[in-house]
Amino acid sequence: MALVLADVLAAHVSYASSLDGPLVSWDSKWYLIVAAHGYPAVAPTVGGHLTYSAAGFLPVFPLLIRLFTVFHLSLVSAALAVSVISGAVATLLVWRLATRLVDATAGWNAAVLFMLFPGMGISWGLLYSESVGLALVAGSLLLMARGQWIWAGVVGSIASATSPLALPLALAAAVPAVQGLRKRQLPGALFTVLLAPTGFLGYVAILALRYHDVRFWWRLQTQAWGASVDFGRSLLGLLPHLWKLGYQGPAWLDWIGLAAVAGAAFALRRARLPGCVNAYCIGLLVLLFASNSLGFKPRLLSWAFPALIAVAATARPRTWLAGVVTFACLLPIVFFAYTLLGNSLGQP
Repeated sequence: MALVLADVLAAHVSYASSLDGPLVSWDSKWYLIVAAHGYPAVAPTVGGHLTYSAAGFLPVFPLLIRLFTVFHLSLVSAALAVSVISGAVATLLVWRLATRLVDATAGWNAAVLFMLFPGMGISWGLLYSESVGLALVAGSLLLMARGQWIWAGVVGSIASATSPLALPLALAAAVPAVQGLRKRQLPGALFTVLLAPTGFLGYVAILALRYHDVRFWWRLQTQAWGASVDFGRSLLGLLPHLWKLGYQGPAWLDWIGLAAVAGAAFALRRARLPGCVNAYCIGLLVLLFASNSLGFKPRLLSWAFPALIAVAATARPRTWLAGVVTFACLLPIVFFAYTLLGNSLGQP
């Protein structure tokens, strides 16, 4: 309800009272373009350099949107339906994963924290791929916990075709794979290691064939969005300037992100979750740190949701309740801030 009210207010203030306006802001429109028209036959350029293109957005979320239009829904309604359904599935899978890793109480507590985590204000409010991607990542980790390695790899492959932020699933599976190899066994986790990245790599290969350029994905990210791997140099350079706005957002927001990362690391250490779960979180946080265009933004930190399981497993009831109340208050504020204030907070 709070998100609905935030959408209505943002629509009234910034989008001529169109309720669709906040939903399709920022990169949401690109997913709708892919769902409606597919990928461009020719990569658009400006001045001999690649420019913004739908090819920068992976296919699973747009395919699901297109699928839901068979129910005579508009593109926006179909995308909203996909987000709501996949968000519900993601919450259910986080609950199942936490219950398996810890206990039933931690499962419930983790699911509540996941639903209310402030970064999910973007996932629940904008038409981004997060709801689908998080459901797939949670499903893959749950299958790993059950030892169903091939299915974990298949689901992980679909996840990495939703967002490259799912690639740390391969690192998660590498932990039990290495453990098995050290025992001179052929571990089933090797199948997951090999399968999980194939969704992303397959899409990159398709782009290479379509646009006759093996490095097209990386050139598009660099030339259109200015994205690159700088091993945290831009983030560290931004932090001393508290009110400066960088690609990762304002420096003060990254300080909050750093505090969240420190809290996540502390909770993961205390909870002693399986090595594959810790490896996934570590891999994800390193990926966010190393990219000059990502950083510790609220939306991106939602991919580290296993840390919420660790919090649910270790926090005292009063601490958990305080976290729930804080998250519930911040959730609509994050959505409202990005849809209303826009560039003053950077891209979500």
